[in-house]
Amino acid sequence: MWKFVLGAFLALHGMIHLGYITPIPTTDPNYPFNLGKSWLITSLSLNEPMVRLVGIILSVVTIIGFVVAGLAAVGIIIPAQWGVPVTVISSVASLLLLVLFWHPWIILGVGIDIALTVGLLWLGWQPFSSAIT
Repeated sequence: MWKFVLGAFLALHGMIHLGYITPIPTTDPNYPFNLGKSWLITSLSLNEPMVRLVGIILSVVTIIGFVVAGLAAVGIIIPAQWGVPVTVISSVASLLLLVLFWHPWIILGVGIDIALTVGLLWLGWQPFSSAIT
C-alpha cells in the first residue's frame, strides 16, 4: 500500500507545478505560480521572455519527472530502478523553479524537494525497492 501512497504523492507533487504553465487567474493578485514575477527579471534586468522560457522548461521537466517517478514507485510502465534518479532530477528542477520564481506560499514545495533529495542521496532512502508493499 505504501508504494501507492508514495506514487500518488510524487505524481501530485509534480502536477501542482502545472500552476506555472496554466493561465494566471485574474481574480487573485497573490497567485504564487507566476512566471512573470522573478527576482531575475526585476533584480538582474534579464530578458523576461527568456526567463519565462526557462520557467516553462523547468516546469515541464518537473511535472513529467515526478509523474514518471510516481509510476516507478508503483511499478507501472516505468522500471523501479529509474525511481531514484528521476526523483532527484525532478526535485532539483523543482527547486530551481521555486527559487527562480519565489513566492512565500511555496515554502512547503521547497521543503518537499529538499527532503526528497537529502533522503535519496545522503540518507540512503530506498523507497523504490521491491521490498516496499
